[in-house]
Amino acid sequence: MRTTAVRLFKSSSRKTGFTLIELLVVIAIISILASILFPAFSRAREMARRTSCMSNQKQLGLAVMQYTQDYDESFPSAAVGPAAAGYAGGWIYYSRFPADSPGTTPGYDPRYGAIYSYVKNVQVFVCPDDSKGRQNGNSYAMNGCDFVGSASAASPFVSGKTLAAFDASSNLIMFMEEVEDGNNTDSDSTDDGYFLAPVAGVGGNLISTRHTDGNNITFVDGHTKWYRPDQIVRNGFVYGDPVRTACP
Repeated sequence: MRTTAVRLFKSSSRKTGFTLIELLVVIAIISILASILFPAFSRAREMARRTSCMSNQKQLGLAVMQYTQDYDESFPSAAVGPAAAGYAGGWIYYSRFPADSPGTTPGYDPRYGAIYSYVKNVQVFVCPDDSKGRQNGNSYAMNGCDFVGSASAASPFVSGKTLAAFDASSNLIMFMEEVEDGNNTDSDSTDDGYFLAPVAGVGGNLISTRHTDGNNITFVDGHTKWYRPDQIVRNGFVYGDPVRTACP
């Protein structure tokens, strides 16, 4: 009788997992992908904010044009500087100067401005890229060349020009984003909603570059487009103040 020997094997299980080197390789790949994708996502978000800001300015420009139809084709007035703080009558109202300075309440209240009834939405006055604007209620400034004369402490209000005064409406700026002189950073904003071109030794306002080194501009003819400050100068777009710069 033949005996068959049976060999018994003890089953064993082998634990599987990542080695340290494999983990490091995975982390490196993720880091590389993140470095490629995150800037693209950031640019996409900025383009969305820039487009939203452009839509705001288009609506404000349309509001001004509707205002002119009700007021003998005249632009709204502007309140300018510290003497105008707390007084209604301008296209935008502010309770303190600078209106973008810190306070317990927003410095601007668009509801008391001349064009609010044509907009009826305070969010339209705020650029999503403007942190101070979000805190204080306004991001935009009207071009000083859209008004008659220059404001002073004795006369803090300036009247808007009539449409007949504008020969080249596609070249004349209506709305822009400004920052105070010497503070051209993404975190700064407009101080009274009035753009005053800087003059050597006198001061003034600067064109904002918060949108990928550029600015959304709305012109008197109603079109809105993004430009870098050097393009604004090179194209000869009219902006500033009727006393300190060449205005039509």
